[in-house]
Amino acid sequence: MIRTLFVDAGGVLYNNINEETDFLDRVADRYGVDRAGFARNVQAAAPGYESGERHVHQVLAGLGANGRRPPVLTPAEARWLDGAYLDSVRAYGESFRVLRELRAERTEMELVLTNNEAEQWDRLKDEAHGHFALFDTVCSSWRTGRVKPALSFFTEALRRCRATAAETLLIDDRVPVLRVGAGLGMLTLHVPAPEVLGDRLARTLRDYALPYVR
Repeated sequence: MIRTLFVDAGGVLYNNINEETDFLDRVADRYGVDRAGFARNVQAAAPGYESGERHVHQVLAGLGANGRRPPVLTPAEARWLDGAYLDSVRAYGESFRVLRELRAERTEMELVLTNNEAEQWDRLKDEAHGHFALFDTVCSSWRTGRVKPALSFFTEALRRCRATAAETLLIDDRVPVLRVGAGLGMLTLHVPAPEVLGDRLARTLRDYALPYVR
């Protein structure tokens, strides 16, 4: 019986900003640094801001300095970064609809947000699109202090939800994340593109004797 859903955001509810848009290129150009090198550095630094250890504004500005004195993070500069980020965000309306309907029809099932994201970006997207309201519990990386695919991310999320791995369905677009979840005993659902979420989720719930009408 599936009692808990762990749902990713990037790739499932939203596009993956760093990988699929020109956001990092725009930031690199603003700071006058090499685009490819900046993207690599951001990828390496991501666990620091996704875990909540550092603010993403400070990380991006520091990397943009490239050994020089970092630009002053004035309110105007922070607004520019936030605006550039939000300009790149695309919400998948069909995925939102699927989860809203599931939440209404399966009130006994707990929906949990389990994404890697900076707190600043997560809150900005919520203000614009309201994804937090889809979930009973938010276990984003900045709240757990851990980052997927670390095993500790999932053990902490399970602890916070008082859920068992055997009764949890993990929904994600990244295979390495799903492998870790499966190793813990979770059921897994691969969503390589948002348009497959509805059909694959309905089929999975049917297979586990949970009627779900789309």
